Order: sequence, then structure tokens, then C-alpha cells
Amino acid sequence: MERLKVVLDWFPNTNHTGYLIAKKRGWFADEGLDVEISGEVHGSMHLGDADFICGPEISMLDCMERGEDMTCVAVMTQKCDSGIVSLKEAGITRPRELEGKRLTHWSPAWFHKAIGRIVEVDGGDYSKVKLLNMDVGDIVATLGTTADATWVYENWENQVLIEAGKEINYFNLGDVDPIFDFCAPAMAAARSTLEKKPEAVRKFLRTLDRAYREVAADPEGTVLEVKDMMPAGSSDSLLIRSQRHLAPIFLDDKGRWGRIRPERWDRMADYMLSAGVISKRRENEYTNGYFD
Repeated sequence: MERLKVVLDWFPNTNHTGYLIAKKRGWFADEGLDVEISGEVHGSMHLGDADFICGPEISMLDCMERGEDMTCVAVMTQKCDSGIVSLKEAGITRPRELEGKRLTHWSPAWFHKAIGRIVEVDGGDYSKVKLLNMDVGDIVATLGTTADATWVYENWENQVLIEAGKEINYFNLGDVDPIFDFCAPAMAAARSTLEKKPEAVRKFLRTLDRAYREVAADPEGTVLEVKDMMPAGSSDSLLIRSQRHLAPIFLDDKGRWGRIRPERWDRMADYMLSAGVISKRRENEYTNGYFD
């Protein structure tokens, strides 16, 4: 068996159902793969000894700038499902209304370049946003107490808030500025893995393609099948609502999972270059070359 280690970008949730289904049904093992999957809340990426690590394109570009040898090999959704969520009472319906509000953020410089741009595109002043450096593990406990707004994936945190009976406002960043329909969530591979285990990478992606097609076709059945691998206490209604939300954006117009559209990657990468977050564009930032 070929061993592969995967680090998720968050704790296992409905973004990752394809990984979990493939693991639970033994599809990885059928391909001769022994796949270890782990995940936790974190605001920055570090490949370490993993073969694959999940995260947003902007984090991957930051890793490459810091000398981590990785290449993006798949994108989980064909639309970036991320934006800013807040409680309705905070009155934040668009980026410029973050002025004077408490926004959580992660440490990397790219966060401020990204959110700063979205606020300014909408006519706001990013310097007037009150910034709180923290990873948000419990969105319900954070909004309205510690912070007013957080950058989230709609499929999970929004659904958790709704399940808790909260009334929310949310705007998708890509709807404000197309640059923000970038590749996120996505998955990068260590270049050493691509060089030493190319056939294992192809088998891994082939299996994920199969699994996510299954999830897209049967969101309710598949998510309940792996409920025991999701966060403890997640209700059936939350999981089903979340998975149904994601199902239409898992696959491309040819019914395939994971393929990276160059325009999605290049728009954000070029912006990160112009904003000074990265010093240059690099060869092998991403590839579709390991799909059959």
C-alpha cells in the first residue's frame, strides 16, 4: 500500500465529504492507497511532512513565497464559496459597512491586501475597520460578543449560525469583485510527492473525482453516511442543508471534480503580485496534469 498523508484546511466538514466517503467506502484502499486524513482550525498553511494540504489559493501562493515546495493540484468547488458573515443586528450588508466594526483576521499579510481591496472597491476605508487577530473555531460564540464579522466559507459557518437560530447577513466576495472567485478551497501537493509518487497522486485524484461525483448526485445520503466523521454534535439538518448548498458547485460543466480553471487562479495570483504579497509568479503554481 502507498501511504499518503492529507491535512485539511479545517476540521472535516461538508467541503471534505468526498475525502471521507472515499475513505469510508474503501475506495482509496481499492487503489492501493493508505490515506491518512487529519484537520484542525488554522489560519495559515504549513506542509510539513504531509503529501497534500488543503487551503485557499492565496495561502498556497504565500507558502510558495516562503519557499515551501508545493503545487496546487485540485480545487474543491467551481465557485469560491467564501465571504463575510455577521449577525443581522450588526448592519453589515456590504464591504464598506465593515468600517467601525470588529473583523477577525489571520496573521498573513495577504489577508489585509485581500480584504483591504474588497472594502476599497466598495468605497470604504480599510483603516477604519477594527481588526482582531484570531482563528474562529466557534462562530456562534464569537459573533456579537468578541467580533462583529468574520471571513468564512458559506457552507459551514453560515449553516452553523442558522442552526443556532441566528439571523445573519452575508456577502460573497466574488460577487463584489471577480478576483475573489479564486481557487478556494483547494488542495496542494508537495512537489516531492509529485516527483516520487506520480501514479499514487493520479490514483488519489481519480478516487476523489469519483467520490465527489457521488456526493454531487446524492448530497443527503453521502453526508449522513459519514456523519460520524464530522464534528460531534452536527445535526442532520445542518449537514444536509450544507451539503445540498455545495452539491451544485462541486463539478465543472463537464461533470468533473477538481479541475482548475486558469482564469480563476491567474486573477488572484496576478493581484497578489501587484499588491506585493508575492515577489513573482512561479512555474508549477498549479496543474491539472495529474487527472486522467
